[in-house]
Amino acid sequence: MVWLGGLITLVSIVLWVYAFFDALTTPAQEARNLPKVLWLVVIALFMPVGSILWLFLGRPRRPASVGGTPSPEQAASVDDLDPSDFAKPSDSPHPLGPDDDPEFLRRLNRRIDPEE
Repeated sequence: MVWLGGLITLVSIVLWVYAFFDALTTPAQEARNLPKVLWLVVIALFMPVGSILWLFLGRPRRPASVGGTPSPEQAASVDDLDPSDFAKPSDSPHPLGPDDDPEFLRRLNRRIDPEE
């Protein structure tokens, strides 16, 4: 029975730390129902209850997906991915990485061997 009390204590401490740092890193204008500073006080003073209140009443809501982009819940699973999609060139006019940029490679060669 002692282990159950220890488990409940551990879970409440983890929940408290998560809620406190989540509230701390949330922008002040996104906190709901109370100002951010008040949420931090509620979480700090009322250990298990304040954390639960923050998660349900104070935490900012995720914005709805815009432009037909699927939300993470609706995203394709790994089984639905086609490996050939990753080999296709991007539509971006800019290179993806420095090793894809010919001008960068020329400058790098000049820095390595300036006598060429």
